[in-house]
Amino acid sequence: MEKKNSPFSSRTFQDIWKKKFIPNKTINTFKFLDGISFYKNNPFIYCNVGKNLTKGNAYTLGDYADYKNKTFIIYDVIPHLNKECEHTPPSMGLLKTIQYPGFLIDLDKFKNIDDYLLNSFSKGTRSKLRKYIKRLHGCFDISTKMFYGDIDTQQYNDLFDEFKLLLEKRYSEKQMYNNNMQPCEWNFYKEIAYPLILEKKASLFVIYNGKKPIAITLCYHSKNALIDAITVFDIDYAKFNVGYVNNLKLMQWCFDNNITVFDFSKGAFQYKERMCTLQYNFEYHIIYDKKSIISKLTAYTYYNYLEFKTYLRSKQMDVKLHALSYRILYKNKSHQKRDCEITKLSKLPITNALEKINIKKDPNYLGLSKSVNNFLYLTAKSYEHIESYKVNDQKDTYILASDSLIQQLKYTE
Repeated sequence: MEKKNSPFSSRTFQDIWKKKFIPNKTINTFKFLDGISFYKNNPFIYCNVGKNLTKGNAYTLGDYADYKNKTFIIYDVIPHLNKECEHTPPSMGLLKTIQYPGFLIDLDKFKNIDDYLLNSFSKGTRSKLRKYIKRLHGCFDISTKMFYGDIDTQQYNDLFDEFKLLLEKRYSEKQMYNNNMQPCEWNFYKEIAYPLILEKKASLFVIYNGKKPIAITLCYHSKNALIDAITVFDIDYAKFNVGYVNNLKLMQWCFDNNITVFDFSKGAFQYKERMCTLQYNFEYHIIYDKKSIISKLTAYTYYNYLEFKTYLRSKQMDVKLHALSYRILYKNKSHQKRDCEITKLSKLPITNALEKINIKKDPNYLGLSKSVNNFLYLTAKSYEHIESYKVNDQKDTYILASDSLIQQLKYTE
């Protein structure tokens, strides 16, 4: 990601971030450092505009002395993009602390998506990935849309509402707090994405089942890279591994549009480790004046604070904190998980207690969606080729039937 093409250094990104988070502060640029703007966070420290809501920064150092008696914090520096800054002036100090892992796919190494799959996965895994895509298309009315350069405002607002619902649903199941769902952060993403989409510095990639979004990814764009900022899929479709399907379809878009880097950005997840060609680190850089005692003391104090946070994350304290935060903040909205006992039947019971129902269209049965989707996956059928029944003389009991499989679903709290 070239500095001049970075969405995070764009006027749009910086103006909206300032309005949302530092409305009464002034944005400053400095001659000694090109590529990043700063604001005065406190009397001792300047922080980069965007702080940790950027997905990667790079900068160039110049031969100027306007860093004197100051301390600068730069979040989310990506080392492989920042090689120009390996050498600093003699009186300038630079501390680096590793904060998060990052993952990307260098698409330039591959001719097309088939070449990527051939060189990245075993024959068995390739077969499974293709099966997920085939099953998803066979069971549902699947289509994809990349909103990049143009989007209707009403459609945009509707998509972001769906985006939020899917995130809430996902993290409710996980019983985990997610920073993106903080009102201040979510409102920022919703306001920033629309103008950046029009400027081709962001996009929304959507997988639909009919008219319903089942996977949404907010991406940032530079000249040659697509950066995954936030991604979510409907957990009711988990059996189809929609997360992998979404990434493969997004990767195909990259190949079709001459994008050479598909960057999963920060955060360690198994799918990133399996799909990436490069694992790297997000660093926080602290620049200070070696000849200033206050600047040097401030720099090392903040450095030790960041290193302590890294230590806590290594002990999974962040995971525990997010779980605790969820229980405190959403104690009245906790996910009521129902157990489902599944019994395979050889034939439909002969009983007057069976009532034929339409699970697909009746909103009373939305809570059964995940079990129904799992059934569709096993039978490789669509909704139109199965029958569903309610067992009236047994509480929360249902039967799904196709020509190859019959299952009884009994739900308990």
